[in-house]
Amino acid sequence: MEVDTQSISAINSDSSNSVTSSIMSPEDYRNVFWCQLRDAIDQMLTHPPGSYKPISYEQMYSAVYKCVCKQYSDALYADLMTHVKTRLSQWSVQLSSVTDDNFIQEFHQALVQYFHALGGIVPIFTYMNRFYIEAKLHTDLKTELTKLFSSLVADKHVARLVNLMVSAQSRPFSVPPATMSTLCKHLYTLNPDYSAIQPGLFSAYLPNVGPRMTEDDLQAQINSDRILQESLRAQGWGCNQEQPLQPRKRDLEDDPGHNVRG
Repeated sequence: MEVDTQSISAINSDSSNSVTSSIMSPEDYRNVFWCQLRDAIDQMLTHPPGSYKPISYEQMYSAVYKCVCKQYSDALYADLMTHVKTRLSQWSVQLSSVTDDNFIQEFHQALVQYFHALGGIVPIFTYMNRFYIEAKLHTDLKTELTKLFSSLVADKHVARLVNLMVSAQSRPFSVPPATMSTLCKHLYTLNPDYSAIQPGLFSAYLPNVGPRMTEDDLQAQINSDRILQESLRAQGWGCNQEQPLQPRKRDLEDDPGHNVRG
């Protein structure tokens, strides 16, 4: 979701006039403004991207703006975090019941869904983020929402997920390479320490991941390559230098000097 800074300025200007001349009761906050925001959040968290009805950014941003101006920042932040925690806890329980055959795909779907939802939730709450979360809590909304997914979902399932991904590597195309790459990228964004579970997996899809190679590691790699080459030769791979290469039939046909039938 792209944010138009000119629209934000217009919203702030229009809203400031109405906010100063109106009173927001706790019931108004709960039943009108938070209700609108909660429904929009649920759409982004529960429906596949592009499948839900369009969300009015102006309307949602304006609702947040009014809540913050009317001193409901504490309540709004608490409600947002509690609601997201509830949804993520439900996701975690659902993932626990998924079989190994479907787990990679289901976790990938949840991860992509959440990162897409962050692209809508964070801009909607820009005003609260700037004047409450950053100013008073000394953090930012995207960081806190990312931490929620890590603690409530990823931390509980990442070991199982990563080990299944390693197993899938031995079965080419059992999992699309794009899925493997996206999982590694998002997991590393959530917590770089996840890569320590299976460094080889992450280094296969992400640059500069894993410890730097030492001199001993380099020699071990050379020995490993040599053993692999010897094994391939033993299986008949490679050219036998003692026997001259025989010209292919197509090469003979293309050579006028040999294009003679006896």
